[in-house]
Amino acid sequence: MQEQPHREPRHRGAVEAFEGSGAIVELLSEHGIVVAPQVAARLGLGLGGDAEAIVEVASALRASQRLGLAALPDPLPLVPAIDAAVGPDGHGLQPWERQALVIAAVCVDDRVDVLLAATGRSMAELVGSRLSRHLLLVAGHFAFADPRARVWAHAHASLAERTAAHQALAEAYLEIGIADQATWHRSLATLEGSSDLVDPLLDIARRADAAGEAEWAHSVAREAVSHAFGEPAVRARCIAGRAALHAGYVEDAERWFDVVLRTGDEASRVAVLGDSLIAVAMLSGDVPDHDLDERLERARSGAIEPSSRRALLHAVLVSAVLLAERGATHRAERRLVEACDLLDGSEHERDEWRAMVDRCALFGQLGIPSDLLAAGRSAIPCSTGSLAVLPDDGFLCGVRDLTRALEQGLAGGAGGAARALGLRREHGELEACAARVERSPLRRAERAVAIALLELWAGEVRRAANGLRQAASDLPIALAFGGLGAALARRVELISTGEIGPWARSLEAVLPQPSVGVRREDLIDRAVGAHLSGRRAEAETLVELADERMRGGFGLHLPGLDAAAEEPAGGGARTGRTDRRTPDARLASELRHRMRCTDRDAFDLESAAVAERAREIVSPYERARTELMLSRVCASFGERARADRHLVAAEHLFGDCGAAGWLRAVEAEREVQARSRSDAAAAPATARPPVGIPSAGPARETARPSPRAGTGSTRPGADAASARAYETGSGRSDSGAWDLAECRDAWSLVLTERELEVAMLVVEGISNRDAAAKLFVSVRTVEVHVGRVFSKLAVHSRVELAVLAHRMRGRMSGTHT
Repeated sequence: MQEQPHREPRHRGAVEAFEGSGAIVELLSEHGIVVAPQVAARLGLGLGGDAEAIVEVASALRASQRLGLAALPDPLPLVPAIDAAVGPDGHGLQPWERQALVIAAVCVDDRVDVLLAATGRSMAELVGSRLSRHLLLVAGHFAFADPRARVWAHAHASLAERTAAHQALAEAYLEIGIADQATWHRSLATLEGSSDLVDPLLDIARRADAAGEAEWAHSVAREAVSHAFGEPAVRARCIAGRAALHAGYVEDAERWFDVVLRTGDEASRVAVLGDSLIAVAMLSGDVPDHDLDERLERARSGAIEPSSRRALLHAVLVSAVLLAERGATHRAERRLVEACDLLDGSEHERDEWRAMVDRCALFGQLGIPSDLLAAGRSAIPCSTGSLAVLPDDGFLCGVRDLTRALEQGLAGGAGGAARALGLRREHGELEACAARVERSPLRRAERAVAIALLELWAGEVRRAANGLRQAASDLPIALAFGGLGAALARRVELISTGEIGPWARSLEAVLPQPSVGVRREDLIDRAVGAHLSGRRAEAETLVELADERMRGGFGLHLPGLDAAAEEPAGGGARTGRTDRRTPDARLASELRHRMRCTDRDAFDLESAAVAERAREIVSPYERARTELMLSRVCASFGERARADRHLVAAEHLFGDCGAAGWLRAVEAEREVQARSRSDAAAAPATARPPVGIPSAGPARETARPSPRAGTGSTRPGADAASARAYETGSGRSDSGAWDLAECRDAWSLVLTERELEVAMLVVEGISNRDAAAKLFVSVRTVEVHVGRVFSKLAVHSRVELAVLAHRMRGRMSGTHT
């Protein structure tokens, strides 16, 4: 027999859990213990915020329980800190008072009339006894004044005392006329088990799961398993597995389903196959094929019962969505085609299949044959419309609303889609089949992640961060969308605070071996962090590594992806980016790329055009990043006033949307520009490089020098010598080693750090392949940077670049003599 999770008293709200979960996560991280935020909230409520008790209990839990993958023991285990806090007063209670405390500890709810009936005492007796120190009796409900007392009372009670408490409660509920609670307590009072209790318990579990009380449903079904044998035990394990899955306890769910798949009949195995795939995928990170392929082969040969065909179709569609979420679009396509072969021709199943095709298409372009789509176009429009009612099962009911909202966000209506999802959730405006699933923690977590992603697409960083943190204190958000929830939490915390702290890392720890998408986003997070700290060369290297070695990912764009290395809107052939972006993200990326690639000839027109187009960007976050880029480029071309205006705009936009992490980048840029101006003011006017470097004044040297253009102190024949030195790979002139420090300083006003590194290596005569090896990037990446250097410095070849460097050295050296 198993104790049930004591449902929280009514006066304890989600805000209390939220306010403490972050601090508890940080407290435990200081002791080397990682817990999921929702587990931290439970520990805080169950232990009254006692730091010492929280650390001791967390240490006593299994790793899967700390991460929220398995149900917590209820009550929590007794530890020395609890014994020391409660024991002195608890041991002084009278025997009947201690028994009353045990009854309160195991009671299924918090009704005072039940407590009075079970204890056989009057209200006056309870209030007048020492029991009043431990129980609060308010408005017909009771609660433990110190939640640690519940743990202490349960742990110090003998089996006989707990059994007697359950028996007294069963009789009290029967007397009041509440059959479900009476059945529950009677089952816990029956030490030898009773098969007569199985069906009533399973009925309670089904109704509880349908009402969204997945944790309670799991406990009841688990109790039913302890009373059942044979076929009823299989049914009980199926219900327990589904309830555990809906609660987010995927390790428990996988364990229940594994027993069914090994010992159940064929119909039971097929019935749980889809939910089993979800549990295994969330627990291991991969979507297994073997069981599904085996049953598909049986279906093709006609060896599967017609009654099981619908369950098999469900499992195949589930597999397709799980694969698409994890970036395996080709495998997802194959599953969708296989599911199409299982359709019975009814419009109901065709609508379901199309809905799942649209869900998979969120995460990447699908290559579904056109003849399979001939039955009709997508069943889920981006804006409004209606669908045939989806099947009333635990996975497909919530598909339509989320898919429509995310598609609407990708089409440019992210803010409206987020508000619509939030309003429908708050006011219960959901279809009947969807409402049941929406109440389960797993589906609520998925909806919370979708809302946060939409808000981030809309540029509302603060709203996304606050909503995600509040949801994480109650829901398993890390599991949503194949790990996207954990990656989103990291990105949001990085953007909003400038660093990734224990809260986001605890969510990341929930995931199994990270998928390609998770690993890629981790590299991008590190790149953004480096960028915000001013280490732009490191940031570009990390972005290149993410794009080159880990192509593909979640498919849904996480804003900030190109924060360290701006690229064209589509990502281009170099990056291989496949994520779907909002119109704001595409436009902003395009504008930033245009500014980075502009030269002095085109700067005036291009900067004005980009500044005008930037006003079309609705997202304040994307607009702020574009303003920051405009400021940098204007400063590099000497347009100080314009650079200041764009920097102020970026600062206010970042502050307004809650992107406090990027305010560090703004402040760093302000310091760089101030230092550059101070250096420029201190240097003689003639010391400024006349060739290949943009100038703010109208008198500008020709962009592409000829061999006869050298003047000043340039040594006769220097151009030819530099060309010969480059062609031989020596990288030296007749006068000895080059001193390129001044050239580097001059070019740094135009080139990025990585472009400058590549340019210096080219000037030294190093090949693209050797440069790639030195910089730990691909040859193609070096080629791209070389092309940008040629464009910005207005040269056509590597020899011209080397000649330009020699001529600049001569001119700048002459000014110092």
